[in-house]
Amino acid sequence: MHSDEGRTTALVEAARAGDARARDTLVRAYLPLVHNIVGRALDGHADTDDIVQETMVRALDGLSGLRDPARFRSWLVAIAMNGIRRRWRERQQAAVPGLDRAEELADPSGDFTDLTILRLGLSGQRRDVARATRWLDEEDRELLALWWLEAAGELTRAEVAEGLGGISPQHAAVRIQRMKERLETGRAVVRALDAVPPCPELAEIVTAWDGRPSPLWRKRIARHQRTCDGCTGRVTGRRGLAPVESLLVGIGLVPPLAVGAATRGAESLAADPVGFATPTSTPTPTRWTPVRRACVAGAAAVVVLGAAALLVPRQPDTRLTPARPAAAPPVTPSPTTPVATVAAPAPTTRPPKPPRTTPPPTPRPSVEERVTARVNRLREAAGCAPLRIDRRLVSAARAYARDMVARGYYGHSSPEGDFADKRITAAGYEWSAWAENLAQGAPDPETVVEDWRDGAMHEENMLDCRYRDTGVAAVRGPEGLIWVQKLAAPAS
Repeated sequence: MHSDEGRTTALVEAARAGDARARDTLVRAYLPLVHNIVGRALDGHADTDDIVQETMVRALDGLSGLRDPARFRSWLVAIAMNGIRRRWRERQQAAVPGLDRAEELADPSGDFTDLTILRLGLSGQRRDVARATRWLDEEDRELLALWWLEAAGELTRAEVAEGLGGISPQHAAVRIQRMKERLETGRAVVRALDAVPPCPELAEIVTAWDGRPSPLWRKRIARHQRTCDGCTGRVTGRRGLAPVESLLVGIGLVPPLAVGAATRGAESLAADPVGFATPTSTPTPTRWTPVRRACVAGAAAVVVLGAAALLVPRQPDTRLTPARPAAAPPVTPSPTTPVATVAAPAPTTRPPKPPRTTPPPTPRPSVEERVTARVNRLREAAGCAPLRIDRRLVSAARAYARDMVARGYYGHSSPEGDFADKRITAAGYEWSAWAENLAQGAPDPETVVEDWRDGAMHEENMLDCRYRDTGVAAVRGPEGLIWVQKLAAPAS
């Protein structure tokens, strides 16, 4: 989780003034977020790329009407959700496509659930959660698209509420809870169907099933599970199911490796290298001119290249142990070499030696300090200044970790909907930018830092040269250590 309001505000203001580079930067920064919202809501439908590009164009064309530049992200989310709802209305009103319109149907290879599993390398219970989303009702997908990103630390509850049509955060919480209950049922269904050996009664029930997840079959399978002790044991397993939020925290955005029209846009940009026109006071309808397409798609191509780099697995660290120098052979005087003999001096009286004092042992660094030391070595390699341990950030991190353990939750948002910015401010630290990394279950500093080197948000937070101060806490909970890392830049 991180905050970048100041930089976004500056970019929006520069883009309003006609700065083409600022517009390009906004597209590159926010295209992955829009791609994930639209892709998950439509489950990778063929229209996903068009709605993503339309959202970015509408946002850039409407910058002059944005009253508060700091609200650009929530405003962009609302535009994306309006495009999704417009697509749903058109699909409901349209006739069932025949063979002559078969190219408009969803491409099975574009299934967003499969993309999530493949590109983020999900496994275990995280993989099951992604597969369980297929069993949700269609009206839940809009909510899922936003809540997934909130649980992953990409959106705040206020932004989710605004994306849902400007409802209150309390109303959003009620809707999210209902959706999570259906998602939990979907997780149980996935596990029951994957069980080896399969439940004989369940196998008989699903003989008429066509293999496509649907609300009807979710209810039928769930009804069987409630009355079958065998299926219940297979679903929960020895350790049970982890909370969904804890599985989604820190999961990065699905890289938009295939943004539609990127190639065509790049060619248009090369043929007509004209930037966006400066917005005028007279509003004009959104037009998909080649120049607009080129600017959005050109930036998309840059995101594609960056995302592709993230997917290339890092080579394992190679640790070289320096060889010890060979011990020098003993020197044996040659028989022919004369040896000088010196008489021993007469014994003299020496003054008594002063009492030997043992220096106090150097205190061993705490696990939290060891985390910061490892992070600073990574920052040094990246050309960033080392982080300074700030007692206020340490206090904020420790208090939040203890609160999560005491009240049995895990995530960047507290049950009251508060995020790290409020916690850092309450600790007395005046910030200009902040970030928060969480982890659960890592046994030691080495493991948690390696887990955060994910090529996505965690690693970006640690290696962001803007941050100068940090505070880390590790508190033991029922599922192992809960780690909280605060990073911040002072206000002045």
